[in-house]
Amino acid sequence: MIPLTNPDRRRPVTRWSRFRGPTVAGRASGGGLLVEPSTLVRGHDEPAAEMRSAGRSRGRWGRPESRPPLVPGDRLGEYRLLERLGHGGQGDVYKAIRGGAGYGLVALKVLRPSLARDPARMAQFHREAERGGRLAGPALLPVSDRGIENGYHFMVMPYIEGITMRGVIRARAARLAGQPVEDSHRLVELDESRYVHAMLGILAGAAECLARVHGQRVAHRDVKPANILLDDGRPEAVYLCDFGLGRDLEVATLQQMRDGAGTPMYMAPERLLRAPADEIRCDIYSLGVTIFEALTLCRPFRVPEHITLAALPAFLAVARPRRPGEVRPGFPDDLEAVILAAIDRDPARRPESAGWLATELRRIEARLSSPGTRALIDKGHPIVPRGPHAAILTWGAEGESTCASHPA
Repeated sequence: MIPLTNPDRRRPVTRWSRFRGPTVAGRASGGGLLVEPSTLVRGHDEPAAEMRSAGRSRGRWGRPESRPPLVPGDRLGEYRLLERLGHGGQGDVYKAIRGGAGYGLVALKVLRPSLARDPARMAQFHREAERGGRLAGPALLPVSDRGIENGYHFMVMPYIEGITMRGVIRARAARLAGQPVEDSHRLVELDESRYVHAMLGILAGAAECLARVHGQRVAHRDVKPANILLDDGRPEAVYLCDFGLGRDLEVATLQQMRDGAGTPMYMAPERLLRAPADEIRCDIYSLGVTIFEALTLCRPFRVPEHITLAALPAFLAVARPRRPGEVRPGFPDDLEAVILAAIDRDPARRPESAGWLATELRRIEARLSSPGTRALIDKGHPIVPRGPHAAILTWGAEGESTCASHPA
């Protein structure tokens, strides 16, 4: 049983600032969630490799951690920790409850104390929290509070029971391959036509959210299935998460934009090469790769098994994507054209806005909703990855890692 209190470890809390309104519990419609959502959704997905590589006993500067690890029952100000949901290079994410009547569960992202000695990491953490409190709109989650207690810097976000799109893709691929699936989701069990129809609606929602973010002159810079969160309690609810690598386009420097940070499998070629880039069109490229993977259960690129993590960005920078129809016979031609436009190697030939992608996805969703069209889709071959396709799906930690651990 989790202890209700732990008085010996309580410390006075110092606030950096306080955003307007109470901490949001459970559901929200504004702000930006700034952690890898796989750390918030226990059992459905794994943290990225950068997160898994942490858990060391020493800090970044080679010195042992100077503070004992937090445990369930500890308090950070008015928040009581219930359980740790995930951990990684940046820190830990906890399920917590805020004291007082009328409040519910929240998620706390706690920066590792050793990183607080790194000015670049601290600046990044402050920017994450500020940006998360400023961004607003449907399909975004707010940072509602932040503070520091006894050297533990933390930010507070809603706690969502759900699954990432990455979790859905992996579970559905496993089920179609005849493998056992734990913690299944309704999307995993749908027939092909209903899955495509439901996923198009979810992807359109993510694209609409990205368009609103771009409208506020912010680039996400790490759009991928692991950063799209689906709410178990609301089938159509989708959240675009983890703005930790995001940039404010009006103030970011050229050096910051060319830092090489991101997830290689979803990065536009120009970003992999650290060349000058239009960050909005780079986000559109990443969303295009995400759409490809969500609908085909495969990624656009065949990656040879001998490619190392260090060599992966250079390989992807010159690789040519496959057509969705190559891995999924009978893939709708108009949908394929939309995806290929989004992942075009030439940024100038990509759509100018995520809003255009959302509109096209909604249009195709409506067209595919007719019973006759659904029957045609169901006559296609189900996607059961084999050979190189299976290697792509199981690329794992290396394919999901980031190029830069702490961008400036």
